[in-house]
Amino acid sequence: MAIHWNTEKLNKYLSRIDGAIAEGRYNLAVRLANRCLRQYYREFINTNNIPTEPMSAENVRLMALSIVRYLNSYFRKYEIPYSERRLVFISLASNIIFLASVNMSEERSYPTDKALATYARDNVSSIIGYLMRYFS
Repeated sequence: MAIHWNTEKLNKYLSRIDGAIAEGRYNLAVRLANRCLRQYYREFINTNNIPTEPMSAENVRLMALSIVRYLNSYFRKYEIPYSERRLVFISLASNIIFLASVNMSEERSYPTDKALATYARDNVSSIIGYLMRYFS
C-alpha cells in the first residue's frame, strides 16, 4: 500500500495554507485544504483499489466516506485496534472543509473565516498524517 505522498509534499501544502492564512486570504486557505485532501484521497483510493461511485471522483466528502468504509473493513479484517471516533472525525472534518470550499465567495471575509481556515489547515494535517502513519 504505497502512497506516493510523503511528509515533504504534505508540508509544502501546509506551508501554502499557512501563508494564505497569514495574508488574510482565508478563502484560499480553505480551498487549498480541500484540494490537498482531494489529491491525497484520490491517490489513496487509486492505490488501494477502493470502489467508489463515479460521482465521487472530485467530491472530498464522498471520497472520505469511501476511505472510512475501507479502513473500517481493513482494520476489522486484520484485527487491528482502531478508534471509530477517529474514522468519524475524518468524515466530519472532510465534509466541513468540502462544504466550506464550495460555499465561500471571494468577497466575504469575516472573522469566522480565519477560524475556519485554521480549522481546515489543522485537520488536513491531522487526517493525512493519520493515514500516512498507517498506509505509507
